[in-house]
Amino acid sequence: MSSQTPAASVAPSFNLQEKAYLKFFLHAAKHPHASVTGVFLGRRRSVEGKEEIWDVVDAVPLCHHWTSLSPMTEVGLELVSIYAKETETRIVGYYHASERAHDVALPAHGHHVLQSLTSEFPLAFALVFNSSKLSTNAAAIDVVMIEPPKQQGSRASSRPEKFDLADAAIPEKVKSRAAQETGLERLVVDFDDYLEDPSKDWLKNDAVSSTSSV
Repeated sequence: MSSQTPAASVAPSFNLQEKAYLKFFLHAAKHPHASVTGVFLGRRRSVEGKEEIWDVVDAVPLCHHWTSLSPMTEVGLELVSIYAKETETRIVGYYHASERAHDVALPAHGHHVLQSLTSEFPLAFALVFNSSKLSTNAAAIDVVMIEPPKQQGSRASSRPEKFDLADAAIPEKVKSRAAQETGLERLVVDFDDYLEDPSKDWLKNDAVSSTSSV
């Protein structure tokens, strides 16, 4: 689909929507003593002039056991890719939350996953959970991006000029909901949970999506 192909002639930006941030946040909250990983799905808006905007519309939780780039992770990523095509989205990013609260570095295996994603989508990004920002109104994330490789005879794709929340109130809304609805984080399930119980809805996570206003 042409609308899902990044355009190298414009400098794109990403808008993180509430449903995507909610699932990312709850996945990290459900496993505070384990590293968790997942991917973001996005959809490109129609391009007007020189502005290209990608809406990060959803997140798919992957792992809390198999957090390295293992064969199981690769299987999970392939299943997400199939699901993305069905929903007319594509994998645009990766996320990681460490079991160590103050560790905000993207680990080596995270870089490997991100490199793999950029081979299909050169603008792919990674978000790392940053718990130190939970006491502020900002999103609890740090953004990691890889400069696309330059190819002989062609321009490298532009990196996003900005990475924003679709609504500045999203972090407070998500934190407030998580505080008010006891056990909300237990609703989110990932690929590891699915491997233990195939009845679990890890791709859609409708139980979580229904709690979001998006």
